Amino acid sequence: MHTRIVIVLLLLFLLTPSHAQSAGLSSLPPIETGFTLGYGSGHIHEGDYNPVLIGIHIGADLSQWLNFLKGHKGQLSIFAEPQFNPVRDSGDYEYGVGIGLKYMYPVTRDFSVFIMGSVGPHYISVDTSDQADGFIFADTIGAGFTYLFKNMGLSLGYRYRHMSNCDIKEPNGGINNHFGTLGYSYFF
Repeated sequence: MHTRIVIVLLLLFLLTPSHAQSAGLSSLPPIETGFTLGYGSGHIHEGDYNPVLIGIHIGADLSQWLNFLKGHKGQLSIFAEPQFNPVRDSGDYEYGVGIGLKYMYPVTRDFSVFIMGSVGPHYISVDTSDQADGFIFADTIGAGFTYLFKNMGLSLGYRYRHMSNCDIKEPNGGINNHFGTLGYSYFF
């Protein structure tokens, strides 16, 4: 359900042509690198499950390859986000990579909103009756805002993440988390 909402919003933004290019994100260089930090809140049968998100964000504006995206006020990018996430108060950890899309839309010259979605393989060490440890997939959707200055940006966001292993191994009840995130990006 959440994935469908993100897809519909992305399509609405993409199909809205820009007439005010100077107010858009077209002046940003096409490559984004940075980091994302966050704190997750969730629950498993044995108690709280609170991972600390530590990720590197590497993205590229798709309009440099897809001509139909040129002339739009916003920016659609593809990204990879390698992560290492210690789980607070448990000694457990997660690591993996999310591959996804991010759409950033300018509200003012210096302030933009964004939506994002990603999926990717991960590994978890937690021993719980809800989810088998080991290889797993993480599906993430989120939204937030970015304050831009020069070729840099500071972001504040929210993410919802579901992790499960696609019935490769039992149990497969999944682990869900809500994340608050803080990010720093450099565009070049």
